[in-house]
Amino acid sequence: MTAVSAIVVDFRGGPLLQRCLAALRPALARLAEPCELIVVDNGGGLQDVGDARLVSLPSNTGFAGGVAAGLAQASGEWIALVNNDAFLAPDCLAHLLATGRGAPRAGSVAPQIRFDARPDLVNSAGLEIDVLGIGTDRLAGRPVDDPEVSRSGPCFGASACVALYRRAMLDAIGGFDPSFFAYQEDADVAWRARMAGWQCLYEPRALARHRGSATAGEASAAKYRLVGRNRVRMIAKNASAAQLRRHAPAMLAYDLAYIGFVAVTDRSLAPLRGRLRGLSEWRRYRRAGAPTRSPVALGRAGWRAALRQRAAYRVAAPR
Repeated sequence: MTAVSAIVVDFRGGPLLQRCLAALRPALARLAEPCELIVVDNGGGLQDVGDARLVSLPSNTGFAGGVAAGLAQASGEWIALVNNDAFLAPDCLAHLLATGRGAPRAGSVAPQIRFDARPDLVNSAGLEIDVLGIGTDRLAGRPVDDPEVSRSGPCFGASACVALYRRAMLDAIGGFDPSFFAYQEDADVAWRARMAGWQCLYEPRALARHRGSATAGEASAAKYRLVGRNRVRMIAKNASAAQLRRHAPAMLAYDLAYIGFVAVTDRSLAPLRGRLRGLSEWRRYRRAGAPTRSPVALGRAGWRAALRQRAAYRVAAPR
């Protein structure tokens, strides 16, 4: 049986993709077990990926659609997702796999991801979702020598920028939702996994670096629109009725404040357009999530975490 299937979704990554694969191949070789490397080309005309298996799609289906296409071809017991602008340390996958195998209910394992341009700062140490449905990268912007960064343990979910998923977990919850296209799809997976009784573990010894928003661009209208739309979709699918009754006013206040903040600072109404699109689909996504929806423990209101993440990306990710 294939131990690990590594999937890289690409859209005109060029030199970044080549750097990603150059780091990923030694990490797979370090496992000394049957592995496979799959590159999904999202309609970009990619031809040469060396010894990797190339899955060519006729059009751009986004990250979520590309992952779904890669999963359809993968045979591994574990699935390693690696962004085309992410670069693994040679022992990263070995640490992730050992941690995952050591915990039968671990559906995913999150590494310590650092900003490529600022390797002294954390990009992600897993994902958090709070009671307002705000999904953020855990410890984003923290110095890597912060004691909490080196502390292993459970977290809500893994950032799909670099993550190891148990295939059985993905199959049990229905995998990634291709309709999300890009952004928040990993938070949606994490929420559905928690509702199904799976856990995520953070393994700080597994190191990776991430350029960040290399495809859509940080603070771009496309990213603002997709994040806004998918935030509403994720809440519609997964939030319990009790959560909505109790926290809907605070959710609305957060979204209005965020829309106003971006309108002033970046002169963009894309966050509003994305949220309006999500609201127009609310009933459809509410029905889609109904069969598996159940209450789970969520963090306290974390709008400050969202601001810290934004500040970290402004410092360390391309715009």
